[in-house]
Amino acid sequence: MIQMRHITTVHPPLISGKMTMSPLSPERSPKRQCFKGDPFAAVEISDNGPHPGKQMPVDGQAARACEKCRASKRKCDKKLPFCDRCKRLNAKCHYVQDPIANNPNGHGAQFVLLQTHTLSNDLFRGSDPLEGISASQILSLIPSGTMYGGQQMDWRCAIRLFFYYVHPWFAVVHPTLFHQKLANFLPVMDSPSPPDSNSSMSNGHDDHKESPDNATPTQRTPELLSKDIALLIVAMYLTTRLRLTDAGEQLMFDETYRTVKRMLALLIMGCAGGPPPGIELVQCAVLVALYEYGHGDPSSAYRTLGQAAATARILDIKPGQLNPDVNADDGMLTSPEEQGGCLWWGMFILEQFVHQNEKTRHLPFILETPSRDTLLPDTPPMTPASSTDSGSPPLPPVSRHLSTGIQVGTEKLGSFQLSAKVSSLFHRALVLDQERDQRPGKVPRISSYHELDSEIRRVTQALLQQSLDWDLMLDCFAMLGSALFVMYMPYLTIMEHTSSAEIYASEELSTALAALRFACQMSTDISCKVNKGYESSRPVPRSPAALAAPAGATCYFVILAYVSLCRMFPDEYNIFQGAITEKFESLYLFSFRWGIAEQMISQIEQKTGLNRNHYLKDTLLAPPSRDTSYDIGR
Repeated sequence: MIQMRHITTVHPPLISGKMTMSPLSPERSPKRQCFKGDPFAAVEISDNGPHPGKQMPVDGQAARACEKCRASKRKCDKKLPFCDRCKRLNAKCHYVQDPIANNPNGHGAQFVLLQTHTLSNDLFRGSDPLEGISASQILSLIPSGTMYGGQQMDWRCAIRLFFYYVHPWFAVVHPTLFHQKLANFLPVMDSPSPPDSNSSMSNGHDDHKESPDNATPTQRTPELLSKDIALLIVAMYLTTRLRLTDAGEQLMFDETYRTVKRMLALLIMGCAGGPPPGIELVQCAVLVALYEYGHGDPSSAYRTLGQAAATARILDIKPGQLNPDVNADDGMLTSPEEQGGCLWWGMFILEQFVHQNEKTRHLPFILETPSRDTLLPDTPPMTPASSTDSGSPPLPPVSRHLSTGIQVGTEKLGSFQLSAKVSSLFHRALVLDQERDQRPGKVPRISSYHELDSEIRRVTQALLQQSLDWDLMLDCFAMLGSALFVMYMPYLTIMEHTSSAEIYASEELSTALAALRFACQMSTDISCKVNKGYESSRPVPRSPAALAAPAGATCYFVILAYVSLCRMFPDEYNIFQGAITEKFESLYLFSFRWGIAEQMISQIEQKTGLNRNHYLKDTLLAPPSRDTSYDIGR
């Protein structure tokens, strides 16, 4: 198939996730002559249609150098359909002929030689698969306009919102390092138009510095880096979007999300035979995986996280190991090693929640189990004050070089360090669940859970005593509760067919019952504290933008456990019903922010026959105002 292109077409800008073509100049030539059918024959095309009778034969060599060689001032052998230099550089090669001197139309029509394009030509031309798309066009995926409390919604606003709302509990992007690198690309980010298609920046090659044949670049070019950073910013924007406001529900898996997924795959694919990927691509993939999990697609999140983990291994991104000879105050907080450690733990934390889902629980683990000597991440600082209009609350100083073997309460831990520590406990519960006998009615001995159960309860009590910001610790409490549910929920089926006297007489069943009651009560108490901060009756309700995605899934297990307890202990029915109401309100609150909460509500209704309207009829929670839901200043 012959694909015709005119030289007046340039890089396609991205508007609302769609690619469109824009002309280089406001006026198009009313008549142009292109080769059609035979790739080495010209046919005149006017506004009235093609004139196949006016063909001009062309021999096997072009009249002048190809546009690639002309732009870089290199010698061209003028071979058709591709010159040898472009084939060696794996670059797009095309020829543009000079205007015909005796052209009767007087508009200086141009002859363009167009080669046959296959799928491989379109997808694998050059080291940059996104040739022709600039960083500014990628950033145009973020809608602009006055939104959210009078703030101008642009890519800078997206960065501020991410570091304020998501970063405190999912610190996979080090703000200091990020802003240092971003400063080098601000002119590129603010560029209103893409670079010239004939420039060396458009395809990642430096044509003035010829590389020897078969040479592989060792570093990403500035143009590729700017695209990596731009795509990471758009991923930041995705993770801050609210699902439901007073303006209505927003479609989460929309064209913007799909465009980000395609670009991410293309940028990673472009690393084959070229410069290695940058850490920004790993960070982007992790945020996309969080977005997919948070909106109810754990299978896609598992695949995206696997891609991120594989790329991270290439870059040797991993947590550090405890070294007794290293002083706790040594090392720089902004070092790439610390950033890599935070990113690895972010992937590990997210994987545990992905495996908690019934659809993905059976899948193999992507990341290795951390040892007791694996270092917890340093909690990076918040966004530097100079890079945000409102500033950000500073985090308290925390101890450094602490491993997963540390006992919570003996040292001051940052919020992300606590998340990493708790996720290692959650992982142990998931591993035990995968190893148990899956036959119906077969449950492991309680003794196999004793050590882990004791540590989970000890950590929970320590967090309950020291936590002042419940929102910031929601993911930790969710993991602790979910670990107990993973271990003891299989016992519920047995207990429902056993009398109360027999349950309390059995050490196995009574221990499981106590653990489930403890997890349910802890989760319900926290819901009572959190829900009140978001009630519409308050003068200034809190923004649900700060809510952690994983916490919503734990509410699902709490309600299922309470439904079973209602049947087992009818004398406590009213108490359990009040707790179910509280958890339904929590899921409803989380559904403003994350689609997984709405999915959990629907699954509960299908499994148990409960009706959400019955439990939410008196709620004081309401979808937030679209204009104030992201007002950081409030």
